Amino acid sequence: MLRRFIPAAVAAISLAGLAFASPASAASLPDRMYGCGRGDFCMYSTEVISEATKISIGRGEDWSAIGVLFSPYKNVRSFFNYGWPDTEDHVVVSYVNSVGQSGSMCVHRAEDGDVGAGHETYPLPVTVIKIDWVNGAQGPCWG
Repeated sequence: MLRRFIPAAVAAISLAGLAFASPASAASLPDRMYGCGRGDFCMYSTEVISEATKISIGRGEDWSAIGVLFSPYKNVRSFFNYGWPDTEDHVVVSYVNSVGQSGSMCVHRAEDGDVGAGHETYPLPVTVIKIDWVNGAQGPCWG
């Protein structure tokens, strides 16, 4: 009886282990999510991100506006960082909100097993005035 039980138990444990196996590498993420291509930083007009609500992208380079009036990135509510794991794969977004307050936030990179890590929202519409790609170990990101 024990001889039949042990192989069955080993098989069950092996199958259970597959359910908890770690996901594939970041390179296995799709080429596009929410209308955002791999390696891009995308901005959206609503908190729910989709290709239909995307208003613009940044392709891995730093960018800054001369001022709020000259920014093409207005009425932004959500950000999605679909950058590649690299030395600079986090994005610091500087903005002015609809009541005139300025600030910044770090948008971490989407990861296998946690794509939501790359999505940040802001409660008021903002005008983006600067995008900086940084190392995740740098402030204000810190990992």
